[in-house]
Amino acid sequence: MTDWISIPLVAFPLIASMVLLAFVSNGTERMRERLVAPIRMACLVFSLVMLTITTGMFFQYFGDVSWMNIAFNDYEYRTTYTWIESLGINWSVGLDALSFPMVWLTTFLLPVTIIATWNEKSGATYFPLLLMMGGALIGVFVSLDLFMFYVFWELTLIPMFFLILKWGGKDRKYASQKFFIYTFTASVVMLLGLITLYFLQDPYSLPSAGTMTGRSFSIPELIDSARASNVGDNWYLGAQMQKILFVMLMIGFLVKLPAVPFHTWLPDAHVQAPTGGSMLLAGVMLKMGAYGMFRLPISLFPHALYHFQLALMIIGMVSLVWGAIVCLGQTNLKKMVAYSSVSHMGVILIGIATMQPMGWAAALFMMFAHGIISPMLFAVCGAFKHHYHSMEIGAMRGMAKHSPWLATSMMFAWMASLGLPLLAGFVAEIMMLIALWHMISLDGWSIWWMVGPALVLALTAAYYLWSMQRTIFEGGEKGQPPANMVGHPIPDISNSEKFAMLIMAFFTILFGIMPWIGLDMMDDWTKQIFDGLIIFVGKGGA
Repeated sequence: MTDWISIPLVAFPLIASMVLLAFVSNGTERMRERLVAPIRMACLVFSLVMLTITTGMFFQYFGDVSWMNIAFNDYEYRTTYTWIESLGINWSVGLDALSFPMVWLTTFLLPVTIIATWNEKSGATYFPLLLMMGGALIGVFVSLDLFMFYVFWELTLIPMFFLILKWGGKDRKYASQKFFIYTFTASVVMLLGLITLYFLQDPYSLPSAGTMTGRSFSIPELIDSARASNVGDNWYLGAQMQKILFVMLMIGFLVKLPAVPFHTWLPDAHVQAPTGGSMLLAGVMLKMGAYGMFRLPISLFPHALYHFQLALMIIGMVSLVWGAIVCLGQTNLKKMVAYSSVSHMGVILIGIATMQPMGWAAALFMMFAHGIISPMLFAVCGAFKHHYHSMEIGAMRGMAKHSPWLATSMMFAWMASLGLPLLAGFVAEIMMLIALWHMISLDGWSIWWMVGPALVLALTAAYYLWSMQRTIFEGGEKGQPPANMVGHPIPDISNSEKFAMLIMAFFTILFGIMPWIGLDMMDDWTKQIFDGLIIFVGKGGA
């Protein structure tokens, strides 16, 4: 089968972005200004080509591929090239129903982000960094080799760091450094876990074992080896080591998600980041954490997952409730949206902790739905900042009278994030609630676990409605513009921003009315992983 992943989706955007950056770095400022339009258009075309390829994959235009009934640990479009044979390192890529929605989401958000931030300053370097970010993110999702996975995991930090540092707000240096230190430190803990996992293998026990070390970085082979050992009361690598490795990997993923108490880097990063950086950070980069959980610790260490089920439930519940409570006290629009992301990531953790197929499907669909809704939230915040030169809630009152497009976009995005029926977010949230109730009924947990999600429904409605009331509807007949705009015309969003908002709104509605487009493959994957993995643990009474 033709390799539709390695070059078109990973190597091409990375190489193209580096070539563009190298080209403009040697020119004068005047030359960079003249190159903004062609570079911006080139990046848009490249991103649209990537979107076309992934959409063609979904509709099975590139080979006889079915996204349903993919057995656990089987992959479509799988391609492997020998990289460092002595160490058991291969360039290995593939897609399943866990990774493909994230890959499509990345290729969808790239052109939308470019369009939404069409007039961003210093575009000759800004747009190639977005393209590089997209290639690195896709590399994470398609990697089937631990070494390759970690390389791309760290590579995503570089473009995001520079996006915040160069295009961020007045505290951008602090925010970029905090973002890098938090996520890199957690990644080092994860790396130690991966290296330990590598050296604990039985020498030459895996097909792609290195000629020198006798060990392999192959994720599918490691999962198969773990499945063969995780039967009944037998723990892969032993009970204590499995627990230790599970915690080490989960630290890296929980910080990236992020979950309370590892979340403090996110509000600073979002508030200071440019609009495009926030869109990709919230839309895709945060989902790397949940994706990593499913791909590695959950698949490799199911006994440890059962052991730490209560801890995950507590972390998820605290993230859900605490994020919503903190939102109530925010006066900065972007910081409020950032904390709402922390709350929504709690939904994903609770879905995982239910240990129910529907709960896992809810987590996967929340990753996808939030990946469409949250970029629209930050696009609204960016437009608010760009046009009103403020992020304070209430700085602009009566926005509906002066900026009807922005007011409508804000109301729609807020309602989508709130979980309004017939929009994508509602599907994931109601599935999580059903799975949680089912877990409580089956396992005898206290009914009080339902109080947290119920409380958050009210809190979310409160902070979103409060912010809309102060920005869209108050201000009297003529509205109340910011002090620095009194006497000046109050603009609405640009045509490119309108187009980007419409695209995100359309897909939010589409996946809300017809969730089966993406949900069917996710639901099937969760059933496959339960049949191929969890059932053995359940039989063993771990």
